[in-house]
Amino acid sequence: MNTKTSFRRYRTLSLLVGGLLLTSCEKDPAKPDPVPDDVEQGPMNPGTHGEGELTEPGQQVRYELATKAGHFYRFSCQEDTLSRCEVRRLDPGTLEPLPPATDMTYEPTYVIWRAAVDETAIVDVRSSRDLQVKVGRYTFDFSETEDAEPNTVQDAISKEVPSDFTGVLNASFPDDVDVFRFSIPTGHILAVRCVGTSGPSNGPSSDIVRADGTVLNTYGYAGPRYGEAALSAENDTGEDLFLRVFTGVKSRPVEGYRCLTADDGVDDHPDALPEATVVTVPSTTDVKFWPEGDVDLLAVDLVEGHTYRVSSIRFPFYAATTVLDAQGTVLAKDLEDPMRLVAEFTAPSTARYFLSLRRARGDGVTLFLYPTDFKYSISDVTP
Repeated sequence: MNTKTSFRRYRTLSLLVGGLLLTSCEKDPAKPDPVPDDVEQGPMNPGTHGEGELTEPGQQVRYELATKAGHFYRFSCQEDTLSRCEVRRLDPGTLEPLPPATDMTYEPTYVIWRAAVDETAIVDVRSSRDLQVKVGRYTFDFSETEDAEPNTVQDAISKEVPSDFTGVLNASFPDDVDVFRFSIPTGHILAVRCVGTSGPSNGPSSDIVRADGTVLNTYGYAGPRYGEAALSAENDTGEDLFLRVFTGVKSRPVEGYRCLTADDGVDDHPDALPEATVVTVPSTTDVKFWPEGDVDLLAVDLVEGHTYRVSSIRFPFYAATTVLDAQGTVLAKDLEDPMRLVAEFTAPSTARYFLSLRRARGDGVTLFLYPTDFKYSISDVTP
């Protein structure tokens, strides 16, 4: 056999083998990529509970959950040999984390939500990043929850004052808002403090509104605050007031909460110019502020060219002073010296002035002490 004949046979054989391989590829469609081991198969229905396991650091186990529009749901994980697990919910379309979770953060042990549409919800479970050992077994539970407290002022539950009651939030605002009705005398102050039942580090947001939806005051829980109720509002119209309790969109979920309410009586110093409390120079006056949004008004006669010093020391808080004339024109706003917690003002003419006071925070660090009671002093320091 010569070289030329051998080459022709080799080329013919190569073409035959190539054709067979091509035909085989056309007849056998490509197989789908295998599902990762850490994705549970098929949507689970409410009432499902079971066990899971993380076998390597950084692993996430994903669950698909069958949900219906308008219903409330809860997915939780509990430690077994894994010391602590965390959960986050994902957008079913984009698989991006849903607030308050992020790419880096999860929620401790559970998520709660209200389904907007019929869909397959997605959640991930991982070990806490604070753990040294990040593998082990855990249990999980998927359930449908019931909204027991009304969400509107029309259906609000009436409560006595004082009162001590508990409730449960099933989703973040605006999907679940618990509303309660209170009756107190005209001119009296409704004081409310709501905390989470799982511990002092977490609590709900709240506000007080009128029946027409006018918001009188609002408060976002930021930990324990010694010395104040969390939320106050004056019943200036004589109508019932309504407390709304909810979880902020970007806040950690709050399920159980406890609220205590009280009648704090009338405001110690009215807010209107004609009703302002008259003080003299020198003098020291007791003032008490609601935690948020309260203003106390004092009236004082000052002499042209004289300089007056005001102070109210409850470090690091103080009563910031805004000076107004008889027509309500602002002459000096929020006088302050945060370091010394005193301020000075020189009267442009001899007349009656009004001192509008609000609680302010000066320089310094405070974790838990938020005083509401101050002694406000005014004196003539003219050289």
